Amino acid sequence: MLDKNLPEESKRLAENIAEQFKLERDKEFTFLLVGRSGVGKSSTANSLMGKKIAPVGKFEPTTMTVERYKSEIGGVKFTIIDTPGLCDDLEKKGNDYEYLERIRLNTSRIDLMWFVTELDENRVLSDEKRGIKLISEAFNPKIWEQAIIVFTCADKVSPEEYPEFLEKRTELIRKEISTYSGIAIANNIPSIAVSNIKEFTPDGERWLGELYTQVYTRMAREGAGAFFMSTVERIQPPKIEREIVYVPSPPPTAPAIYLNERQAGIVRNRTVDIIIQSTEAGAVTGQMIGEAIGSIGGPVVSELLGKGGEVVGGTVGALVGVWKGIFG
Repeated sequence: MLDKNLPEESKRLAENIAEQFKLERDKEFTFLLVGRSGVGKSSTANSLMGKKIAPVGKFEPTTMTVERYKSEIGGVKFTIIDTPGLCDDLEKKGNDYEYLERIRLNTSRIDLMWFVTELDENRVLSDEKRGIKLISEAFNPKIWEQAIIVFTCADKVSPEEYPEFLEKRTELIRKEISTYSGIAIANNIPSIAVSNIKEFTPDGERWLGELYTQVYTRMAREGAGAFFMSTVERIQPPKIEREIVYVPSPPPTAPAIYLNERQAGIVRNRTVDIIIQSTEAGAVTGQMIGEAIGSIGGPVVSELLGKGGEVVGGTVGALVGVWKGIFG
């Protein structure tokens, strides 16, 4: 429920925010996965989304194909596009540009591109260089402004070597991308190390929270709100000692996404940006949004987001809990 002592402006803003995120649930988002077969593209995307969407280790690529996987979580539709063969050293590659044209013709929008490679490699392989070139030429180098670099197999690197591997591998990949995008764009691409068999990277940090944070931050605005709504039930904000924040437990098959204080701050700022760009309440500030979100309670959000049984499971409670957790 809304705090009756709040100014009318904050009450209206709170209602607008809740209504906006109802609309976000009706939108869709698309991820494009680029990288050699077998490096863990599908496994990492499945981990982030909390369900098996793209098959893992189905076969060794022999041709250039485009694999599109459509799915839905909590009523939010999304598509994952995999590109087997694009970064693979195939004996017979076929027509690269026909292949990329098929991606373009069947994809109205790409909200985020993932360039996926293994952390324990010591160079950028020739087929990866070829993939970077083709993607840059096909989609315009500006596509790298909505991209992340994902290093898989972090568990294969020792804790002592981990910082150096992450730094040097990031430098090498960015340098190759900069050939097409320019240095400024390439050096702004974040890199994330993951392990699909362990919860923590060698430095003792949970990688899923960092992957989530960077994906949410880097993806296009058109899909970011929908992505947030598709994952909100799994987000676990930092523990706030002064207040118990209720966030429903994620489904047993979906790993929780734990955010530390830094990550929660980044998620909060991204959410503020989405609200400011979307709200019809006029000029608002982060402080106004924080006060308005603090005023939102389950009954109001249930009414605004849950009419007609539209909200599945604990989405309403999760949304309120996460909002209060990251703005608390």
